[in-house]
Amino acid sequence: MLRCLRRTYVYAPALFQRQAPGFETGYTPADVEIGREYAWGQTKADQLKSDIQAAVDYLKTLPNVKQDGFGCVGFCFGGHVAYLAATLADIKATASFYGANITSATPGGGNAILKGTPEITGTLYAFFGMEDSSIPPEEVKQIEAELEKYKISHRVFRYDGAEHGFFCDHRTSYNPVAASDAWEKVKQLFAEQLS
Repeated sequence: MLRCLRRTYVYAPALFQRQAPGFETGYTPADVEIGREYAWGQTKADQLKSDIQAAVDYLKTLPNVKQDGFGCVGFCFGGHVAYLAATLADIKATASFYGANITSATPGGGNAILKGTPEITGTLYAFFGMEDSSIPPEEVKQIEAELEKYKISHRVFRYDGAEHGFFCDHRTSYNPVAASDAWEKVKQLFAEQLS
């Protein structure tokens, strides 16, 4: 999907296109379980990086697209993938929302995605709800420590009272206060890094 909004192009690659072309799902427990199977059981980190790089390469062919850097936003598994995408040289601004398993896994197996932190060259903002049962506060601290260790330009935002999926208004965990604050921070990140 490609959209142009106020001279900003937004491209959303289908992360499960290789496994399930046209796949869409909702937020029931059964839907979430199907999504988890595709995310952790069938995708592979190298393919995800390749697909995201292909999306960036396509955007570079468009005549009105600036060539000096791209941004990435992801939520849930997409937050995990955004952290992975931040290791691509073209990605200058990344907003990773409640990316589960950053400290413990990578799609397709191998070292945890956190091990790729030294490869991040842009600025990364990470957003977490402190009531998120899938990402304990200790993991948030571990991510922040790794970003600091490798001197990655970053900010980590913690939202008290917010659960996993706090940004999604189709979920019962939607938290409009946290979502609004986070969105302002994403806009700030992109304005500063991609202007």
